[in-house]
Amino acid sequence: MGFGGKELGSHLASFLLGAALPTAFLFFLASDRLGEGLSSISMSWGSSGTRQLAAPPAQEARDQEVAGFAGLAELLPRVAMEDRTVILTLANEAWTQPGSLLDIYRKSFRNGEGTERFLDHVLVIAVDAGGFDRCKAVHPHCYLLEVTKPTNLSSASKFMTKEFLELVWLKLSFQQRILELGYNFLFTAR
Repeated sequence: MGFGGKELGSHLASFLLGAALPTAFLFFLASDRLGEGLSSISMSWGSSGTRQLAAPPAQEARDQEVAGFAGLAELLPRVAMEDRTVILTLANEAWTQPGSLLDIYRKSFRNGEGTERFLDHVLVIAVDAGGFDRCKAVHPHCYLLEVTKPTNLSSASKFMTKEFLELVWLKLSFQQRILELGYNFLFTAR
């Protein structure tokens, strides 16, 4: 391998490590809910397939969460690329103010080399009403992620606080729903 190959290998290793660490962290966070899912799977394997089991409480809670994603199934076809991929980013009122990160984020698509065409496939997920209103003023594809529990998401939450963890679980549920609807997504951080 020449010098370019070593540099490419170094970048590839950095990318893979950068992708593996958050994935491992999310699996760690999900481990407390893993038992619920496995127990429902093992119950269904034990049945002959003809018996209808009552949904466990965890499943009922997930079904209610899915109901919180009203309008998502209708919005995704308008945002998705031909291969059913959607680019997601999360925003709140602070991140959507004029001249703030949402404007910079959108500008980067317009100024990037060959990236402007992707801007129409970005779905901005607003976690509060202020962020949603501002998003609608500047971007065609916005979705208000309704938080069922009383949580203040209009400002930054400290790592591992209740608000932070609630947002992590809400994002994971939202992403799961997108996959269940048959779409792919690329989640971008701001």
